[in-house]
Amino acid sequence: MAKSALYRLKSSLKEAGAIGPNSRASLSKKDRKKGRPTAASAKNDLNKKLAHIKEAMNPFEMKVTRQKYDILGRKSKGVDGKPTLSKQVGEENRRKTLLQELQKKNKAGGVVDKRFGEDNPNMTPEEKMLERFTREKQSRAKGGAMFNLEEESDLTHYGQSLAGLDDFDEEGLGYSDDDDDNRGAIGGDIVSHSHFGGFDEATGPEETHEDGRPKTKAEVMKEVIAKSKFHKHERQKEKEEMDDITKELDDELEDIRGLLGFTDQAAEERRPKRAPLPSQKSAANRALDRIADEENERQKQDRESGVLDKDFDDSYDKHIRELAFDRRAKPQDRLKTEEEIAQEEVEKLEKAEKARKRRMEGLSDEVDTKEQGGYKKRRKAAPAADDLDDDFAPEADDFGLGTGMDIGEEDFKGVKPGRMPSKKRRTVKVDVDSDSEEAEEDDEEEDDEEGDEEEGSEGEDNDDEDEDEDEDEEVKKLSTTENEDEDDMNDMSAAKSKKPAKAEKKAKASADAAAAAAELPFTFPCPTSLGHFMTIIDGIDMKDVPTVVHRIRALYHPKLSPQNKEKMQVFYPVLLDYIFQISISESKFPTAALNTLVRHIYAMTSQLGDHATSCILGFLEAFESELQMDLASGSRSGFPHGDKLTFLRVLGQIYSTSDYQHQVITPAQFLMSQYLGQCQVGSVKDIASGLMLCNLFLDYQSLSKRVVPEAVNFLASSLVYLAPKGTFSEDVSVLPGSFPIQDVSKATLQMTTKGLKTVEVERLSIDMFKMKDSTLEKNTYRVAAMSAAADILLKYAILYASTTAFTEMFQGPLELLTTLSTVSEFSSTLKKQLVKTQDRIQKLQGFSTDSRTPLQLQAHKPVPIASYVPKFEEGYSLDKHYDPDVERAQAHKLQVQYKKEKKGAIRELRKDAQFVAREKLRVQREKDTEYNAKIKGIMSGLEADQGEKNAEARMKKAKKMKGKRN
Repeated sequence: MAKSALYRLKSSLKEAGAIGPNSRASLSKKDRKKGRPTAASAKNDLNKKLAHIKEAMNPFEMKVTRQKYDILGRKSKGVDGKPTLSKQVGEENRRKTLLQELQKKNKAGGVVDKRFGEDNPNMTPEEKMLERFTREKQSRAKGGAMFNLEEESDLTHYGQSLAGLDDFDEEGLGYSDDDDDNRGAIGGDIVSHSHFGGFDEATGPEETHEDGRPKTKAEVMKEVIAKSKFHKHERQKEKEEMDDITKELDDELEDIRGLLGFTDQAAEERRPKRAPLPSQKSAANRALDRIADEENERQKQDRESGVLDKDFDDSYDKHIRELAFDRRAKPQDRLKTEEEIAQEEVEKLEKAEKARKRRMEGLSDEVDTKEQGGYKKRRKAAPAADDLDDDFAPEADDFGLGTGMDIGEEDFKGVKPGRMPSKKRRTVKVDVDSDSEEAEEDDEEEDDEEGDEEEGSEGEDNDDEDEDEDEDEEVKKLSTTENEDEDDMNDMSAAKSKKPAKAEKKAKASADAAAAAAELPFTFPCPTSLGHFMTIIDGIDMKDVPTVVHRIRALYHPKLSPQNKEKMQVFYPVLLDYIFQISISESKFPTAALNTLVRHIYAMTSQLGDHATSCILGFLEAFESELQMDLASGSRSGFPHGDKLTFLRVLGQIYSTSDYQHQVITPAQFLMSQYLGQCQVGSVKDIASGLMLCNLFLDYQSLSKRVVPEAVNFLASSLVYLAPKGTFSEDVSVLPGSFPIQDVSKATLQMTTKGLKTVEVERLSIDMFKMKDSTLEKNTYRVAAMSAAADILLKYAILYASTTAFTEMFQGPLELLTTLSTVSEFSSTLKKQLVKTQDRIQKLQGFSTDSRTPLQLQAHKPVPIASYVPKFEEGYSLDKHYDPDVERAQAHKLQVQYKKEKKGAIRELRKDAQFVAREKLRVQREKDTEYNAKIKGIMSGLEADQGEKNAEARMKKAKKMKGKRN
């Protein structure tokens, strides 16, 4: 039978020596001293034994995690654990931290010591107490003295008490540090004692004679006047000295400017020379002049002797001149935003349109006087009294004078040869009134001159001013002599001047109105359809249409208003329709206007983005559907004419054609390939359309150099169609090359041998599409088409020279050119072109054949497959992850660590919540127990009181009953 736990515990304690005869407590003092271990070591041993017994006697304190498989070399953590101990440690830690926070929650209190020096650990207690005592005394003194009205304090001035002065005394309060402005002023002591002191009190040492006798009032005043005059004389003398020094410095500055090269040579020559006075030339200036003269003489001798180059120039002098003539940078305005630029453009157009409409009505332009320049404004302003100077010349109309005679060349007798009066002085004439056109020209010239003068340099401004002054003097002389003869002519022309002047003004107003009516407007409504746009530009020249488009775009810029973007979206297809319209309707193809319109279309395409793309794709879909209808009906060949060709060329100018895949260009190229591959050639116009499509393809593929077989096949077919009858066999299978062709003999396309040799080569034009097919059935257009086909074929050969399939592509066309070059009916020009094209393609074919290497078998030894030694891990472990990607391994490690920490945090939070709940429950139970005990005490007291009260009542009742019985 197994022993009980208590029995096993006693046995263990006896073996450990904690109890029983072998224990330390059962030994006597003598036995303890004999060969026994010390008390400390014995106690430690006993504690270890007791701990061991405790662990052995409570198996529930240990928790062992059983492993499913035992693996050698693996060290597993957490197999043996002590949950009770860890739980007890965690409970104690929570009591130290979490319980304290819980108890202090929602509680505020405590004493905060804010006394001086408590936060300063460097101060001793004595220093803290002394500083506190000092501050307390200071605070009491400040607070008490401020409101203490009974305390008598002495008034002071400049640190001196005023209690000893009499209330009726006048003391001198003048400042000791008088500045220059107070020199010569009468002292404050003299004013106080002599002027306002009554001369009764004793004077100071200054107011007594040498013998000690006091001065009289007259003597004192004389002394005051003498001092004032003396100070005044000193100030005048000092001012004269300062003027002399300033003048000397000014003269020295002029000399230094002359040395540095700052003066204007022309102005310096015109300035009258005078010798400087000896007093105006300082010793320093004379020394500088002497040094400069010696240096110039030395350089002159060096140049004459050949030691120094004649073109020698000191670098320092160059640098000084650069600094002298270097202009100061002017501040510029900030860069304007797109909205501000558009708004300024709109305001400018609206202002110009208002001015045009006023001119149409015969009114004057609304021009700001500030923009016309200062001189023009002053010239048109009414003369004031200040203007009556020597050069004042009144307007003839002011006095009712008519037009007179201008000054002739013979009248300029006093003018120097080669010098005419300035344009600004052309108003000085016998009769100031002249033709209105000349007056306007003079005004424009004056404005231009003023703008030039403002932009000119300072030296040029000085020259112009000097020249104007000289010319003013000359014109004044003329005006004084001519004005004497003017009075006789004024009376004769007074009556005739009014009517012609009014008639001229009226004629000028009507001419301005007509010119304004013919002028291009500046504002237009935004077109909503092609008809609306044609109405707007009705009567406007074709070359001005791009200007109209530009002004519409400026007026309705998308940045100015949200509605403007919708208007531009409507205007964009209208502009494309207008291109179709002018390509068909105009007698001559408008190349210049289209080149300008393409720029606006490109800008609008960039602005509208996806909307522009959808519009263009809509046009391409319409072209393709129309082509399918033509092919199905067979009534038309289906080749595009001038309007569609123009549209396709515009696409190549506004979009990138070298992209591998493009949202607009790729469908356009598919459509062009469909035109060349599926349409049947029936006339010279169809061949011209196909050749223009081939030329468009050439422009599209100039950068990417992608092969377009439809273009090369069409060019070869065109050479066969246009050849004279009998040049090629009518059997299609015999023709060289592999290009598709159905019928060789077409009378409308083949050249006639009659007069063919005299036909010269001309250029194809897009205006051919406006002619009839019967008009084009001539050798002139056929020869032009063959020449264009040969030229385009050569360009394609040059473009595809680096293609590996060059020989296969151009073998057939080369044989066709060889056959055509032997035709004797062609003109010499066409024959030379065909031969030249044949030779060039043949050379390119030879280069392509030489550069190509034929396919060969593998000549070298086979390269074995690379073998790699497998990588082994020496300390491999199943618990580790061996990921070759370092970043991924670190991310996985961090993820595992995060997951582990998250679980631990959740576990700790749960334990904290449980601890808080237990503590709250414990506190509540304690409160309930205390409350119940308190209630029980109260109830027991009340019950005792009530019992006593009931007992007393019963006693009273018993006495009362007993009394009644008696």
